[in-house]
Amino acid sequence: MRTPRTDTALLLGGGAIYLAALAVLVGTGHTEVRFSADDSDTQPIWLLWIPAIAGLCLAWMVPPRESAADPFADTGTRALTIRTWLLAGAAVAFTVALYLSPATDIWFLALKALLLLAIPLALRIVTWREWARLDVRGRWLRPLPAVIAFVLVASVLRPGSEVATPDVLTIVVVFLINAVLEEVFYRFWLQTRLESRYGRWPAILVTSLLWASWHAAIHGGEGLAVDLAAVVLNIGVTGLFLGYLWSRHRNPWLNIVVHGFINAPIAMFIAMA
Repeated sequence: MRTPRTDTALLLGGGAIYLAALAVLVGTGHTEVRFSADDSDTQPIWLLWIPAIAGLCLAWMVPPRESAADPFADTGTRALTIRTWLLAGAAVAFTVALYLSPATDIWFLALKALLLLAIPLALRIVTWREWARLDVRGRWLRPLPAVIAFVLVASVLRPGSEVATPDVLTIVVVFLINAVLEEVFYRFWLQTRLESRYGRWPAILVTSLLWASWHAAIHGGEGLAVDLAAVVLNIGVTGLFLGYLWSRHRNPWLNIVVHGFINAPIAMFIAMA
């Protein structure tokens, strides 16, 4: 059962966090932020919004052939609420633990695998069987304009990177642990449950903020308040596009492809050309 007051509170609270993040960056003069954790170069924050805005507009303009069914419509309200906020708690724990832990790849991989995959599965909060109920037939062509627009605009605006071209094994591992696992956890598992319980935009806002928040540990360096504000207005805005793309068209494979593109250093594309 939906609770309008909670839906509205999440919607207004999420919007307020975005506005507060903007106030922090403008107030402290940090209107240029790091594009990537792999590069110290910065870009004007508004420039980083353009790909997401282009993708959002096209995802909205081209509707799905039919709306996707709610996979949790028959789940009890109490059970759904508990599982949803346990997943949100795992996301918060990942953000906090990563920010406080040693800055090493091993810690990062271990924390992500434990909190975003092993624990949710072990506690049966989620199940891989959910994939069996996902039908992507007829959900490929209509979201493609939004995906293409995002990728093309981001390619034009993305600055050159001095990061060394990674080897094939690194590319595969990064793709699986970042693009695949993050989309499965944040969008497929968490956002879908939030949508069923609280509605589309409250779910998209909450998910985008939780996804953005952990990046403060790797995009940081200016203090916690500025670091969080920067990732909210960079990663979080991209999360709004990814969240809407998932909610509107329900094709996880396209979300994973876009996420993989976001994570890929430009040097990799040059090397593969």
